[in-house]
Amino acid sequence: MLERSIDRSLTAMDSPIPLDSRKEQILKAVVSDYTVTGIPVGSHALAMHLASWSAATIRNELATLVEVGYLIQPHTSAGRVPSDRGYRYYIDFLMEEEALPGGVRRQLEPRLALMPSDIEGILETAAQVLATAVDALSIVSGPQTGGATVKHLDLVSLDPGHALLVLVLEGNLVRQHPLGLPRPADQDELSRLATRLNAELAGLNADQVESRRGGDLADPLQADVLSDISAFLRSVESHQGTLIVHDGVRNLLHQPEFGDVQRLAQVLEIVEQERILAELLAAAFDPRRPVTVMVGGESGIAQLRSCSLVLTSYRAGPDRRGTVGVLGPTRMPYAQVAPRVRFVADRVGAAVARVLS
Repeated sequence: MLERSIDRSLTAMDSPIPLDSRKEQILKAVVSDYTVTGIPVGSHALAMHLASWSAATIRNELATLVEVGYLIQPHTSAGRVPSDRGYRYYIDFLMEEEALPGGVRRQLEPRLALMPSDIEGILETAAQVLATAVDALSIVSGPQTGGATVKHLDLVSLDPGHALLVLVLEGNLVRQHPLGLPRPADQDELSRLATRLNAELAGLNADQVESRRGGDLADPLQADVLSDISAFLRSVESHQGTLIVHDGVRNLLHQPEFGDVQRLAQVLEIVEQERILAELLAAAFDPRRPVTVMVGGESGIAQLRSCSLVLTSYRAGPDRRGTVGVLGPTRMPYAQVAPRVRFVADRVGAAVARVLS
């Protein structure tokens, strides 16, 4: 059972606490070492890589990084492991993406060059290739248009305080909905408002309609109509079917984080629920970033609190996009995974565009 619904705002972690250069190097070294070994990292192990400082100095800096929440010490005598906040700081400020190795490119190119001629086949091939390339669970979603958009609307007076909104979306989906008006309005005024809104809203999606509401000085009648239109567009978008395929469940089996069968079952429960997964991918999409990384609790889903998602979008023409991503433990080699995800996404977009053209 889903322990918590997805928070659409994806509540951000606290503002990062700036670190000086030495602490950044130590945090980066802990992330690097822990990613490879999966074993808490101690000061003596770090001193071997960071010869400029003594084990005592490093130990003091580790204690500070624990205090500010970037590292965790599982036990009193244990080394340190990165927290979600520590990974977030590393990803945002310290990570340097690795170039895609020539050997990996030569491994991926032949399979991606022979994509099937149907959408589902393309997604399945991409998911298989990506799962192999990153040794994690891959997720690929089918292309969607930019969302439900307005085609035409009418406002019909029922009485001075009520009207019927008739809304037609692209694709000729029709909705009729009675409105309680914030102030009396006759048919002439409603018709003028409908004419004005038809000129302004044609082709707009929910976010664009919402942006037309204006501030406190806006006409309350127009604001209420726009709010209702926006709410309906969002309702339609949330129920649109999205084809999602995944591959690489077997890759999670040899990760120590998923040695607990119950924990693995909880993760797979979410992966198998396409609606939840589609909402998560949509909420994570950020057009300002080439790659989006969601660490641990940032997903807002309790079952994924020990996982991270690395996601990017692909475009298949001007108005269609989908998502390519990877799900794995927070102890993920992000600097390697991100360029591989982008590489596969570029090939998926080109292949889907050819099928749809």
